[in-house]
Amino acid sequence: MIKNIKLNNFRIFEKLELDTNNSLIIFSGKNARGKTSILEAIYIAGTTKSHRENNLENTIRFNEQFAKIEVKADKKYKVVISKDSKSLFINDIEIKKSSEYLGNLDVVMISPTDISLIRGAKGDKRRFLDLNISMLNKKYLKESSRYKKALNERNLLLKNKKIDDVMLDVLTNELVESLKYIYDSRIYLIDKLNYYLKDISKNMKIEEIKLIYEQTYDPNNILESFNEKKQIDIKYQATQIGTHRDSFKILINGLDAGVYASEGQSRIIYIAIKLALAKVIKELKEEPIMLLDDIYQALDKDRIVSLTEYLKNIKQVFITTTTILDVPDDILKNALVLRI
Repeated sequence: MIKNIKLNNFRIFEKLELDTNNSLIIFSGKNARGKTSILEAIYIAGTTKSHRENNLENTIRFNEQFAKIEVKADKKYKVVISKDSKSLFINDIEIKKSSEYLGNLDVVMISPTDISLIRGAKGDKRRFLDLNISMLNKKYLKESSRYKKALNERNLLLKNKKIDDVMLDVLTNELVESLKYIYDSRIYLIDKLNYYLKDISKNMKIEEIKLIYEQTYDPNNILESFNEKKQIDIKYQATQIGTHRDSFKILINGLDAGVYASEGQSRIIYIAIKLALAKVIKELKEEPIMLLDDIYQALDKDRIVSLTEYLKNIKQVFITTTTILDVPDDILKNALVLRI
């Protein structure tokens, strides 16, 4: 449970300190007051990344040189963001490797930006898988780094006018070894999410949601797939298949949600996927902290009731809203309400 949050020069906040030692915390206030920024700071403290953008430098308050996030939970987590780097600390000890930092403070964010899971590019879906598997499995991050290194070296080799076939085979084998682990780990998470999505879809009285992984190679003959694409890779001077090009499709009642889901259905889909993710994390590690950014306005009364049932037994939930009138009484009566 997060007991205290301190922000310095983060987004609009020059200095902010909040005591949050409660299972339910609601940040209430008008738009542009920084409610989402507080959730973003917690998310960064857990994942080292923002859910809103790729460049953390943009979180630094205007005309300042750095931003600092401190979150006190079971341990003290600190992220210092400067214009060209970020530094990570646990209990005031600097952690040099992200792989050693990730997975200590487990958080799941549900936000309007999650629409990219349904309507975004393939890269958005790969980032969702990579980040959350890395939080669950430290080896995955290492294998991903090995894969990227081999991929970069292979692509550089493919740009040569004369290809060294022996070196190309060596790099392809290195690539395939890491790819196997990445693929298996992604399939494992997809299968786990699908398991929980069955019950979530039923309980929230929504259409059946299912994730289908889309690989660019034959998973039973990965090396052979690369050999078959060898001449095409040489022609285009880049590796055409691999986990860097994989993605997943979201089906709603068997139809591609990216094509057929309405705006309202899309919101329900990403909420259901994030609830399933929280269930997976709880099964494999411990229950994560939930961050809900202004989602009640996207739900009808019945689905608000269903979501409330999920939230009642979660260790700690942070919610943002423009008005507490949107928040069900079952949640509000036990909540710490902080007006921002």
